[in-house]
Amino acid sequence: MALLSAAVTAQAEGEVQTIDGRAFQGSFVVAANGEVTVRGESGDTVIGIEELVSFVPEGVRARNVRTEHRVWLRSGVDLPARRLSGRGPADGEPSTLLVGLPCGASIELPLSAVRAIRHGGLSRPQPALFERDLLEPPANEDVIYAIGGGKSQRSLVKLTAVRERSIDFVLRGDEYEFGLDGLAGVVFGENTGFAPDRQASPRTSVILTTGEKLEGKLLEVGERVRCRLDEGCVLDVPVSSLRELRVSSDKLVWLNDLEPRVEQTPAFDRVWPWHNNRSVAGPGFLLGGHRYERGVGLVPRARLTYVIAGRFDVFEAVIGIDDRGGPAAHAIFRVYVDDKQMFESKPKVLGGAPSKVRVELNRAKTLSIEVDFGKNYDLGDFCAFADARLLQK
Repeated sequence: MALLSAAVTAQAEGEVQTIDGRAFQGSFVVAANGEVTVRGESGDTVIGIEELVSFVPEGVRARNVRTEHRVWLRSGVDLPARRLSGRGPADGEPSTLLVGLPCGASIELPLSAVRAIRHGGLSRPQPALFERDLLEPPANEDVIYAIGGGKSQRSLVKLTAVRERSIDFVLRGDEYEFGLDGLAGVVFGENTGFAPDRQASPRTSVILTTGEKLEGKLLEVGERVRCRLDEGCVLDVPVSSLRELRVSSDKLVWLNDLEPRVEQTPAFDRVWPWHNNRSVAGPGFLLGGHRYERGVGLVPRARLTYVIAGRFDVFEAVIGIDDRGGPAAHAIFRVYVDDKQMFESKPKVLGGAPSKVRVELNRAKTLSIEVDFGKNYDLGDFCAFADARLLQK
């Protein structure tokens, strides 16, 4: 269901990371059966896609592509779009939305899977109440925002089709057709569509050089990248469009994707917030000059407890004080398994070498991570559990 250019490129070269901590450099191919082959100087390495964490092609750079439109999906994905049109219902099939992506490909989405549309967003202001409606849509009606004569209008309707240059809707029992040129946005009702079933694990995030991030089942990587989205359509682009692949499976879960129970002790009468994928100093973590994108950032004293329900065998992380912390930083890191302390670090200070932590879980029910005050009582203690993850053997 994807339409795309016919460019053919060579196979991608880059770095592969696996869930057991290995890294490989070489050409990267994913076969239709999910078998991953990395061809490097030392020969071929073959693994299952469920063993893969990420693939980053070498030498790729993000491109700043200007887009006029945006589409939000009920699956949680939101997409920049260069073109929007549609296909009306025919032969018993419902209406679909055609989204032209910045990478040059197009995907065709069931209208029932679309949560909202912004049309011509760069050339016209966002309609009043659009953001509110996006957060709290009507239950059984759709909202359209029309622009005409320099004025905007918000109407509650039943949107029935998106066509090449217009939309169809029902308002107070009457049927109308309205041109796409005058449409500023649509927010679909809470119950007028539904989120699609998620593709089975392992799931892959495909991040493109033009900014799109789509998720689903990875079908193939070679000269092209093919991924079936939850919405049923297939993204099919040249491998030269790929910026990164990230794979998630039942064998690996990042701690930042789980919701913890939080216990905190104030420092100087202030409770410092904890963060996923960032420290107090900003996005990501810097430990010993190396940047980590994932993890959990804490300020003493704080303990986060995760219910893991016996699903995992090992907890791993890289711990230390973020390089952007205070000069007097001094903190202790601990890990608890079913409320039993299984690890305690020596004091961590600014500029000290980060440490790798590996704790056997033995199918435990809970995991807790903790940072505690050191001798300087929380002066710039930007503590990081970077790349914190749970593994099945």
